Amino acid sequence: MAEITFSDLWFRYGDVSGHPTPPILRGATGAFAPGKKTALIGPDGSGKSTLIKILAGLLSPMSGTVQGIPESGDVPSIGLLFQEGALFDSLSVFDNVAFPLVAGRVPAMTLPMSERRVVHDRVEAILGSVGLCKHSEKLPGQLSGGMRRRVALARALVGKPPILFLDDPTAGLDPVASRVIMELIEQLHDEYHPTTVIVSHDLRRLLPVSDEVLALFKGEIVFSGARGDLTSGAPKPVNEFLACRGGAYA
Repeated sequence: MAEITFSDLWFRYGDVSGHPTPPILRGATGAFAPGKKTALIGPDGSGKSTLIKILAGLLSPMSGTVQGIPESGDVPSIGLLFQEGALFDSLSVFDNVAFPLVAGRVPAMTLPMSERRVVHDRVEAILGSVGLCKHSEKLPGQLSGGMRRRVALARALVGKPPILFLDDPTAGLDPVASRVIMELIEQLHDEYHPTTVIVSHDLRRLLPVSDEVLALFKGEIVFSGARGDLTSGAPKPVNEFLACRGGAYA
């Protein structure tokens, strides 16, 4: 599995009232180690979600390069958990999770029998991993916030993609649900070791499960290294940011 690298990425969103907005990314340069869990941290508005969307191919940078992202085959090479979950309200839990496997050809019951059997086995297996087998026929609106987040995680993981981008997987969840989600991410990562990038405001739970850390401040990568190096190698703004979050890296 190749290292994911990005170099000199610049990006800004559209004009406001005819005036250009300031850049969100300002020459961001860094890398994600293959098979590792990397925490992408930084203050609100620093460009974390934007960077993930560029790496996932959902946004195009103004300039800069991205390398190490394989082309998708029949099954996507990237699993993406959106910050807001982005489940399809009109589809069952089963069909939400199956969506990336069947390129949107849902409901899965309409697939040819041979294909349907493979899809069914994969979806049931991942739903079992996140504890949702009994809820496969429900709609997202019938689930709690923590359960919906587990559905979104299952959808990102169902094809066992070699790359996972997880954007704030515990957003809006209570402490118990947040702990369950982080434990699930760690457990499922241990099964096949995808290159995993996680953004989360819950640093107390994010950092202990991470191998590496990238800190993005004002559109630039200001620290990149092992989690254990934060205490001695991170610049002052990063340490101040972590201190404000309760010394979460300890």
